Amino acid sequence: MKSKLNRSETLASPFGGGSRGRILMIKIKFTLLLIFAISFNSNACECICTGDCSFKVVSQKSDFVALVKIISYDDYFEMDENLKSPGSMIVEIIEVYKGIEQRKQIKIWGDDGNKCRPYCSTFKLNEYYLISPSILSNKENNKEFEFFSCSTDYLKVDMTSKMITGNYTDKINNYSLLDFENDIKNK
Repeated sequence: MKSKLNRSETLASPFGGGSRGRILMIKIKFTLLLIFAISFNSNACECICTGDCSFKVVSQKSDFVALVKIISYDDYFEMDENLKSPGSMIVEIIEVYKGIEQRKQIKIWGDDGNKCRPYCSTFKLNEYYLISPSILSNKENNKEFEFFSCSTDYLKVDMTSKMITGNYTDKINNYSLLDFENDIKNK
């Protein structure tokens, strides 16, 4: 005599009925989720700044510090089919406070989504910044520079008031450009 299947048996998992089937299904889902998480290519930047990463400390350790004006964006890259973002910017050197740079203009690279740099669009054309960038490359004596998102290696400067705005120290966010010039000369 054939036995009738009860409702729970007809809806049972192909991995076996009852709690054994549910446990196996949970294990499979967990394994797939783990594989997905491990293989996921994240473009996010992980910043780790130990100690004081303010502009004052960064500029003291830097080989190059200057006052610059943003004059153009360059090297655009596609963010999607309708949007392009500047990959680099050309800055005019107003004054070099530390280091040697003979050129009147230099190129500073920004982020393309995975470089741990600030986006060039952060910097406004025709505005002034105090910078302490890192050398990115030195091709045929044509140095190019970059900033690092995890430390303060640039600050906005209002040339009318001669004031610096941003994380000058952990406790000072507005500072006189003249006081900065005195600080950098005395170090």
